Amino acid sequence: MAEVDLRMPGTPFSLSFSGGGFLAVYEIGVIQGLLEQAPEILRSASKVYGASSGSIMAAAVVCGLSLDDLKSFFYGAARDVRRTILGPFAPGCSVVRTIQSRLHQILPENSHQMATGRLYVSLTRLVDGQNVVVSEYNSKEELIQALICSCFVPIYAGFIPPSFRGVRYIDGGFSNLQPCSDVETAITVSPFTGEIDICPRDCPAIFYCLHVIHGSIQVSIENLHRIGYALFPPSCLVLNEFYSQGYQDAILFLHRNNILEISYLAKTVTFEFVGVFSKKSLFHAGEQASCQAPGMGVLSISNRTASEGFSKHPNSVTRITREAGNRILQRLPSHCSKEKVRIAKFNNWIHVAANHIHENLYKNGMVFL
Repeated sequence: MAEVDLRMPGTPFSLSFSGGGFLAVYEIGVIQGLLEQAPEILRSASKVYGASSGSIMAAAVVCGLSLDDLKSFFYGAARDVRRTILGPFAPGCSVVRTIQSRLHQILPENSHQMATGRLYVSLTRLVDGQNVVVSEYNSKEELIQALICSCFVPIYAGFIPPSFRGVRYIDGGFSNLQPCSDVETAITVSPFTGEIDICPRDCPAIFYCLHVIHGSIQVSIENLHRIGYALFPPSCLVLNEFYSQGYQDAILFLHRNNILEISYLAKTVTFEFVGVFSKKSLFHAGEQASCQAPGMGVLSISNRTASEGFSKHPNSVTRITREAGNRILQRLPSHCSKEKVRIAKFNNWIHVAANHIHENLYKNGMVFL
């Protein structure tokens, strides 16, 4: 993937979200991370591409949709699918109908105007299997139809493909999983490990990557599990872990491009070590609590538990932070000298962040030196 200097103002680039089914919550986490730490990336992207469920993520970026509403939508859809053994194949379960009704609720009335010329949706034409990318929409209903066509998986979502402007299309990921233009630099996002800018980092075995339908997927057990989760969603707790991982991977991407400051790093480490310190309590909070507290709500639950823990274990802050840092570093590729240098620098920053967090907690009377 071509490098792009995100620190240079006016640098032309685009965003590309691949298909991922229910693992689109990972991409929601990525968007949340970029929105909080580098919102200019989302605002400055001249084109935002999307295929399959990634097209909904692209529409969320272009139309400025609420990420809380988006999370609620995917969590609700996952619960509906998990209610029966047959899952999406159960009678009365219509993924397309659910997507259509929810998009009508969350998309603004002028969404087609906001999307025209900036939102590029990948479709697969049913007649000949050719890839079609649309970027012009005459109405909100037409935009919704394009998104539905891009997400339609035959048999899984139904037997009669939807149509866009009188032509029937199916899932855009069948012909172009990671849509982008060859004449511009794209920041690619995917919930599957591969040669992607922002994605989970399982291991450094990049030579095991398969390049299929214009996308890159690494051959690994983890990716096989993710493919299963994409079609047959796990519990909301597991989905929330994917959301958190997407958030962290976005932060690591910003770090690799040298546009992440110490304050941002400290916040990320806090997010991770709270999960390490109070993971058991978070799980006891219940699946329903995790789903009903979208956005950073789960983090707030963890923070309350962590605060109680700090008062009981005042000397464990630095240790916990370093443990969290090690978990973050494990997600960074370490198969080349360049990455090792970055990891060493990152490790030093974690030590600074640990001291910073400890001092803040001490000032607030949460720990005792």
